[in-house]
Amino acid sequence: MVAAFYLARAGLRTVVLERRDLVGGACVTEEFAPGYRASPGAYVLSMLRPAVWRDLRLATRGVRIDAAGPALNLYPGGEQLELHRDRGRTAELIRRVDRRDAAAFLRLERRMEVIARAVMPVFDRPPPDPQPHGTGDLLGLAPYVRLGLRRRLMPEMAYLFTTSMAAYLDEWFRSDLVKSALGWESISNTLLGPSAPGTAYGLLHDHASGVGSQEWGFVRGGMGVVTSAMAEAVLEAGAEIRTGVEVERILTRAGTVTGAGRGSGEEVHSRLVVSNADPKRTFLGLLGADTGLPEDFTGSIRAYRCDGASMKMNLAVAELPRLAEDRSDRPQPYHRGLLQITKPLSALDADQALAAGGEPAPEPHIEMCFPTVHDASLAPPGAHVVTVGVRSQPYRLREGSWDARQDEIADRVVDRLGRFLPNLPGAIVYREILTPVDLERRLGLTGGHHMHGDMTPDQLLFMRPVRGFADYRSPITGLYLCGAGTHPGGGVTGANGRNAARQVLRDLRSGGRRR
Repeated sequence: MVAAFYLARAGLRTVVLERRDLVGGACVTEEFAPGYRASPGAYVLSMLRPAVWRDLRLATRGVRIDAAGPALNLYPGGEQLELHRDRGRTAELIRRVDRRDAAAFLRLERRMEVIARAVMPVFDRPPPDPQPHGTGDLLGLAPYVRLGLRRRLMPEMAYLFTTSMAAYLDEWFRSDLVKSALGWESISNTLLGPSAPGTAYGLLHDHASGVGSQEWGFVRGGMGVVTSAMAEAVLEAGAEIRTGVEVERILTRAGTVTGAGRGSGEEVHSRLVVSNADPKRTFLGLLGADTGLPEDFTGSIRAYRCDGASMKMNLAVAELPRLAEDRSDRPQPYHRGLLQITKPLSALDADQALAAGGEPAPEPHIEMCFPTVHDASLAPPGAHVVTVGVRSQPYRLREGSWDARQDEIADRVVDRLGRFLPNLPGAIVYREILTPVDLERRLGLTGGHHMHGDMTPDQLLFMRPVRGFADYRSPITGLYLCGAGTHPGGGVTGANGRNAARQVLRDLRSGGRRR
């Protein structure tokens, strides 16, 4: 949607071909049970870039965000730790666990904010070519040169990009509760554990969501409101949107793109194709074997890590789930944010090792939210929607299939939830189970990977998706990528589409072809 908007606004005749009957990809709102609506993919908004907000006039089009409440972390031993956007409040709560860790938390937050503010401008332009070939490439290095001039940041940034989350947090904190509350996200959408080198970058990416973007929270009406508003902007810009049109192949001739085709034989001819599909689906699926892709390029795409490791569930419940100690009849602060059922980082390492071997972790990290607390219209009166993300659930199972095992594993998840929220299991009216395989089938996410591929340092910046092709171009002249498998990665930023469109327009102005 974002790429189409900018291309149409620039005067290009633009046609959007959408496989499903509604636009939005993994950012939609759908009815999953009578009267209950939720997203099968993204469920919070945090990193949408200011230029996209402004240019597509999303606020004017009715996109409203309710700020999220605190994140409450629950542990197997009954301990709790709440994290607030207010650092001072969070430090007070950490002080009850460890006084020294409270002071360390404030120091870490200040350092992460400085680094995040230095890095965020990089999101809004193509990554630099390590071997610049012209003036344009040299200008693209400007933000990185400015980073280099801030020499005091470079050692810390280099360390964040190379060390593990566990090692990095060990330098700052003593409490396992604090370390897991800050570091569990290192296992999101990857089979790597918190002790794997490169996972510390997740801490920086998490902080970046609070820099230069709108306050993160829940969209009234669900995430589909955002992409519906974007579609409205796309149509106003003069583009055409066709839904229910599944592209099965990208058409080429002599190394140049010529359009897109369907199984029915229908073809849409164009001198430019911009693919929002992930890199594997685009280059190993939609392009045929005889399209002239360089062998080393296809080898790199095959090696690109794109196996998801999360299962999702949307629960229709008759009443609001509550913690055992909650005797109130009103929503509590933990209902307005994210509820994390977690464990120490060493235990998460063990869960990820199981998942990497093809076995879903039996007691995994679980993230929950309650969108109907922010918008009651998403469920029937008095009822609620609960969205559940379950980590350490591999796309590839060692034994059996997801189709055969999904109910067994979902039952296990509900049982685990019931230990913390006793009234939840009995309140479930309906549950939608979205295994990694379901996410691949329904949303076109290869491997069921929400981010179109692991977001680790070896798959970021000028190495995303692969070395030499991080500028949204491809080896096929006229074929570009604009999805989360490009810089700066996933997270509903809009930056990928905007950057890709700018690259297309730059090439059209210069008459440029792939070097």
